[in-house]
Amino acid sequence: MSVTLKDVAKLAQVSPIVVSRVLHNKAEGVRVSDATAERVRQAAAELNYKVNIWARNFRAQQTMMLGVLNGMGFDRPRFNDGPRYFATLMDGIVDGAFRHSYSVALCPQLLGDDPSEAVTDGRFDGLVWYSITPTDANRATLAACRCPVVIVHALSGQYGGKHPTVICDNFQGIGLGVDHLYELGHRKIAFMIEGDAMNVESEARLAAFKSHMARHDLPPAETDIIDVRKDREALKSYLSNKPPHTALMVHADGLAADIIRFAPKYGIRVPEDLSVIGFDSTEFCDELKPALTSISQPLFEMGNRATDLLMKAISEPNIDPVELVLPCGLDVRGSTGPARQTELS
Repeated sequence: MSVTLKDVAKLAQVSPIVVSRVLHNKAEGVRVSDATAERVRQAAAELNYKVNIWARNFRAQQTMMLGVLNGMGFDRPRFNDGPRYFATLMDGIVDGAFRHSYSVALCPQLLGDDPSEAVTDGRFDGLVWYSITPTDANRATLAACRCPVVIVHALSGQYGGKHPTVICDNFQGIGLGVDHLYELGHRKIAFMIEGDAMNVESEARLAAFKSHMARHDLPPAETDIIDVRKDREALKSYLSNKPPHTALMVHADGLAADIIRFAPKYGIRVPEDLSVIGFDSTEFCDELKPALTSISQPLFEMGNRATDLLMKAISEPNIDPVELVLPCGLDVRGSTGPARQTELS
């Protein structure tokens, strides 16, 4: 049986209001002497009194819980598998929640028979929604949401401009990669995508690649955009037919890692024959052989800043939504090198 304020008050021989003032800093109009306060604390310790968090939050109309939900377009998130994109993003979200004394609930799928339940039933004070597919279904779910939402990986306009958003500067990041390869002497550069997994960010990266190549007077031809599928048969076919390119820019690290793994089977050396650049640049890139040069998406900072924006939206419900675009970096590792001599001659 749980110990109540009344139990503490009875043992300390004071009123429950006095106990509330001492233990919860409530009833500010009540003055309590040091001796009485000490007697209350001793009574609470003797009875092993604990604050009922759920009751306190119910009275305050807060759950002190943030939800992290994925919109359609992401597979089930995995923390320690593959490129570890999600682990890095979550680390930033949890770090931000910790600073604000909030807990985090991870919901890989929206809960309940009706997907809208998880965003309308009051279980969260706010939501971090990470989505690369602003579909009508996703927009409808967020439109029904009754708590503040911050969206990661989207521009504000993609969700009607109603929610704060955090995204990396895909255009600037791809520019870093193109410039790096150009400075190494590469002119035959291709961009590789997974056509069966295209989303707003991979499309943005492809558009940026075309723009930055044109800036170097190297507008890509159709054959410089290589579409492979998740089964990787198209990738194996490309590698087995002596690739005409000296460098590949890849829309994500997972696909770039497969290039590094498969290339030796077809007598292709990375980076001597083919330089490879990925996108995200988590610790996963250092585990590959050679280590993967990658555009560093600031995933930890994105998660951290998303939490800060969410706290702002919770405390100031009518604040105008912010669109936060964070710059990328470039982590040069072993998978890029000078263009092969036949290209330079």
